[in-house]
Amino acid sequence: MKKKHTMLSEIWRRFKKNKQAVVGLIVLILFVLVAIFAKQIAPYWYDDQDANRAMIAPCMQYPFGTDNLGRDVLSRLIYGSRYSLSIGFLAVGISVLTGGFLGVIAAYYPKLDNIIMRCMDLFMAIPQMLLAMCIVSALGSSLFNLMLAVGLSSTPKFARVVRASVLATREQEFVEAARAIGASNTRIILHHILPNSISALIVQATLAMAGAIISASALSFLGFGIQAPMPEWGAMLSAGRKYIRTQAYLTVIPGLAIMAVVYALNVVGDGLRDCLDPRLKK
Repeated sequence: MKKKHTMLSEIWRRFKKNKQAVVGLIVLILFVLVAIFAKQIAPYWYDDQDANRAMIAPCMQYPFGTDNLGRDVLSRLIYGSRYSLSIGFLAVGISVLTGGFLGVIAAYYPKLDNIIMRCMDLFMAIPQMLLAMCIVSALGSSLFNLMLAVGLSSTPKFARVVRASVLATREQEFVEAARAIGASNTRIILHHILPNSISALIVQATLAMAGAIISASALSFLGFGIQAPMPEWGAMLSAGRKYIRTQAYLTVIPGLAIMAVVYALNVVGDGLRDCLDPRLKK
């Protein structure tokens, strides 16, 4: 326990040296807190409509204005953080599980390596957005299907990262020692290989969350994601595009929210890479 505590303290010490990464972490934590306490923070329900207050520009009462149905944009943005962030986290969780499993199997069992990686190459030959659109079209538009589509379309990247990391780890002396004392393949993978390959997976997952949020927003923008009246940020962009010349705030504000979260995730991912990559240790 003491060793684990010391390791975490060292990671944090190195992480906080990167000021951009710390700022990104603070921004990300704020967005997560907003998503968790959306019901307490938002001044209105996200689908609270009132025709008498339609298209009100940002003012004291409505800091981000209202849309064409008289809904408060700030409230929709706050509730939308739940959808956009949950899509990012859960979609990447699907990618980590599927890609990590396939990557480990491919690296540890050479007979399956060529089969699995050629299948991953086939998937990578299809543009990620097109693959996600095909999955959503086949399964239907829903929150879960959107997460599944984004997650599965990112699986080949995780499979390649995990495979490369496991290939570098499986020939280490501690793995040979575990084999020598008769440890099973499952135990070697779970207790020796994966813990020493996890750093690359964490960094890739952090960076992939930004891509997942952008992909989900793009799918919603194109009409393949979450449907109205759900306040997902990409759907808000799509709904506001017809008013971009007269009420630009309807697209600028959700666009800035997406940009802020993606920036935060990217700089946090860079910071974690600097902390966890042994070649970058100072």
